[in-house]
Amino acid sequence: MRKLTFLALFFIFVGFSSKALAQSPVRLGLKFNPIISYVRVTDEDKKSIDGLEKSSKLGFSGGLMLDFNFFERAAFHTGLLIVRKGYDYSYPFSVTSNDSIPVTTTETRSIDASITTVEFPLALKMRSGDIADGLRIRGLFGGQLGLNVSSKTETQAETSRKTSDYYQPLSVDFLVGAGVEYDIESVGTLDFGLSYHNGLTRFNKKKTSDEIRVLAHYFSLDIGFFF
Repeated sequence: MRKLTFLALFFIFVGFSSKALAQSPVRLGLKFNPIISYVRVTDEDKKSIDGLEKSSKLGFSGGLMLDFNFFERAAFHTGLLIVRKGYDYSYPFSVTSNDSIPVTTTETRSIDASITTVEFPLALKMRSGDIADGLRIRGLFGGQLGLNVSSKTETQAETSRKTSDYYQPLSVDFLVGAGVEYDIESVGTLDFGLSYHNGLTRFNKKKTSDEIRVLAHYFSLDIGFFF
């Protein structure tokens, strides 16, 4: 259901962008965003794992942003972002030996991951009228596509830089955010806000997950400038 909703939003926004390219101004900008990334970890049945410990990681994203205005207060927002994020978690599990008298011991399985993705937001941006001279409120609602391009993954047994061994090549996020825009006369527009990126698709590969399912999420402090 989530995937169908995202695809519907995608085609609506593509339609908006086509109209924008043909009829309306395009705004080009740059952004740099500190982020806090974290994960939701469950078993294959989407149930919680006893003894699971996990922590968030600081990261960043940055790149180009584009607004295709199709109404005075509405635009199709997209761009190209390089995102550096990660996560770590650990949990205990039982191991039973194959000896004549089986012995069960408890070990800890751990993952510490740092991932670089190339991400493409596909969102509807809405703006208010001026609440002060050149200052207005804006909101974002839509999705984001991500390509996993590099990684470093440390487990209790090894350190791997083979992204394809651990992670799906493509991720899909739900995107929502709010902030403000401030016009600087004859210079450009400052953009500040907060956004939440909620992973909708499984982030790790099933064959290497040890029966663990990972969804990756992050919060972003958005700092940008439109020329």
